[in-house]
Amino acid sequence: MNLFQAFYMVVLFGLTSLNILAEGNGAWWNLGVSGSSKPQDDYNFQLSPANGVKPITPKQQRLCRKYPELVPYIGMGAKFSISQCQYQFKNRKWNCSAHSPENVFGKIVKIACRETAFTYSITAAGVSHAVARACSDGKLTACGCDSRYKGVSNEGWQWGGCSDNVHFADQFSRKFVDAGEKGRDFRTVVNLHNNEAGRTAVRENMVRECKCHGVSEACTVRTCWKRLADFRRVGEVLKDKFDSASMVEFEQNNNRNGHIARKGKPAFRPKNKLHKPPTQADLVYYEDSPDFCQRNPETGSLGTTGRLCNNTSLGTDGCDLMCCGRGFTTSESEMEELCNCRFFWCCKVKCENCRSRHVVHKCN
Repeated sequence: MNLFQAFYMVVLFGLTSLNILAEGNGAWWNLGVSGSSKPQDDYNFQLSPANGVKPITPKQQRLCRKYPELVPYIGMGAKFSISQCQYQFKNRKWNCSAHSPENVFGKIVKIACRETAFTYSITAAGVSHAVARACSDGKLTACGCDSRYKGVSNEGWQWGGCSDNVHFADQFSRKFVDAGEKGRDFRTVVNLHNNEAGRTAVRENMVRECKCHGVSEACTVRTCWKRLADFRRVGEVLKDKFDSASMVEFEQNNNRNGHIARKGKPAFRPKNKLHKPPTQADLVYYEDSPDFCQRNPETGSLGTTGRLCNNTSLGTDGCDLMCCGRGFTTSESEMEELCNCRFFWCCKVKCENCRSRHVVHKCN
């Protein structure tokens, strides 16, 4: 065991000795906003309840003790997920604001709505993405490059190089992320489905990269490997799935005493009988979203008062929609900035000072 692993074992022992149980299925998400992050290498994250991090479930603790070197990448995946969620929804009434280090997504996750479906999918995707990249980068002893890609394709190129190990990453994500779901009720099935949709987005959007070998540009031999898409792309795919998410209802023929088996026939069907059943890649929900126009502590809505809006846009960032009909306030300011910069040999850059007017619209 190296010092890096030993450090995390000490921290995890502290978690266990405190005998603290998770307060919610997504408690591990809060690793992404803890103020305890201290870089130890390219990807590092400290797991410590003393720094405002909600504890994880006993099963997740066991996995962390078994794979201590993977703990930093769980935190990194959570960070990536929160950041990507906020980017994708920056122009929506619900903008995925991080509420606090103790409760990153707020009370919205108590409602089985579209927004909650997205948070489950993007966080599961984040763990898969971070772990897969760490495997192929040689940062983990538990995994390496994905060796399943072998042989020669029908087009004549051959598999080679180092493919990102999404296979191992998906397995670990299922074990760790899905371990937060302790029940067998309808909500659990929906959460697990959305977790898998996130992992599917990572897996199905991998890209093939190739390198030519041979004299000059002859490309006599071409070797290819699979690489993860940028996580921004994964976020875009899941955002599209959010917009087309399927509202589902409980499949009455699939229950026994109100409980559902985790495997087998899907336990839900589209509420609208005219809609096609959702696939593994689709997001599902069964409760309406709350009103995000007004601040509501009960639902976790922060409201849109004070949010920036675009006075010329007809989209979701437009003042009419963003401000929910309450109107907006316009303010102007002048800023001085460098402009008309020119390079002179050698080696100077000269710029002019220009003043520009900035107009800002904020919702009332």
